Amino acid sequence: MERFYWRKANIVAAVSKSDEKIIRELEPNNETTIVPNGAGEEMVANRLEKKNLENPYIIFQGNFNWLQNVEAAKYLADVILSKLMKVAPKIKVVISGQNAQKIAQLKKRGVAIVDISPDDFKTVETLFKKAALFIAPIFGPGGTRLKILAAMASGVPVISTKTGVEGLEVEDKKHVLIVSNKEDFPKVILNILSHRSQYETIRENAYNLVKEKYNWQTIARTLEMVYQKIITS
Repeated sequence: MERFYWRKANIVAAVSKSDEKIIRELEPNNETTIVPNGAGEEMVANRLEKKNLENPYIIFQGNFNWLQNVEAAKYLADVILSKLMKVAPKIKVVISGQNAQKIAQLKKRGVAIVDISPDDFKTVETLFKKAALFIAPIFGPGGTRLKILAAMASGVPVISTKTGVEGLEVEDKKHVLIVSNKEDFPKVILNILSHRSQYETIRENAYNLVKEKYNWQTIARTLEMVYQKIITS
């Protein structure tokens, strides 16, 4: 059905280059453009406040109706944290989001589970303010990475997989930290927490990228140009 309606459209807009590539491969005669998703304005920090890296909170957030988010939460709580606490017992993990009751069994020492309703922006904002790192061990494809953008907008450095940041125009070691081997998550986390200058550089680069590319004013202008092209064609 998607392909049926793509063929009827003047232009098909995708949210990322990877999505646009798929559309072009399936329907090469379609004209395409990219109109990216944005970080919610309520998540963009007014300024980057200093984070506590000595007693850090690590956060992962998502909708747990989505299997890949459940898988990521389990890996963070059961594998990554268990390894971290052997060398850094002060680290705490907060796993939050919609339908978090589905992962209630992950609650244990060092792990807090917070269920958040879709319109509860205040709780989301509070959690991101406290967080030192956003860890997203996403291994399955799908989704539009809004949680990654929210972390970047909040000034929380992101550590994820290549799949986890797919579709976002981010560079490894500049805007985010990408883990190729999932066994390396603990090592990468401990390294960034012990190097304040690298930590600040990555969060600042990510924050600026969101403000420049993934803010709604810029996105709206892009979409307006697409509409104007349709009208005049």
